[in-house]
Amino acid sequence: MKGTTSYRGISKIYFHYLLSQIISIASLNSRDVSILDFGCGTNELKKKIGKKVIGFDIVKELSDVLDWRVLDFKVVVANHVFYSLSKDELESFLKELGSRREKIELVVGMSRQGVLNNLGKNILGRKDAHVATKISPRIEVKILLKFCKLIKKRNVLFLSDIYWLELN
Repeated sequence: MKGTTSYRGISKIYFHYLLSQIISIASLNSRDVSILDFGCGTNELKKKIGKKVIGFDIVKELSDVLDWRVLDFKVVVANHVFYSLSKDELESFLKELGSRREKIELVVGMSRQGVLNNLGKNILGRKDAHVATKISPRIEVKILLKFCKLIKKRNVLFLSDIYWLELN
């Protein structure tokens, strides 16, 4: 499908493990909350935990809805998405989420984009990984912590970090 990343082999195993860690850190399987999967891609999160997940992606064919703003949700999952936003775009998104009536939680999966990631890109033939990066992981974290309170952080195989946050 146009605009999607297809995972195979080790990449697929890692991606599904990362999703299981995202689900685990915020107990998304056992909580009765509506979840916006922001940057849902091929809806793997929905396939794992069901219809409480509503997918939104810039590729319209992948989205369950055209405008995420009209939805009611308690949790936003953004797995390896925010790096493709500029500093201003991420801040604007977080301000918009923060203006909602209900407190919103974020579960953010973020590549470290470090030495191990670069080695893996070359070994797995995914040299184009992270080419859309507009902000570094360090800046992304700084912005998230400016707008959110950290609930919990988890490292995943020294390749990614997962942040469970609540908007201020």
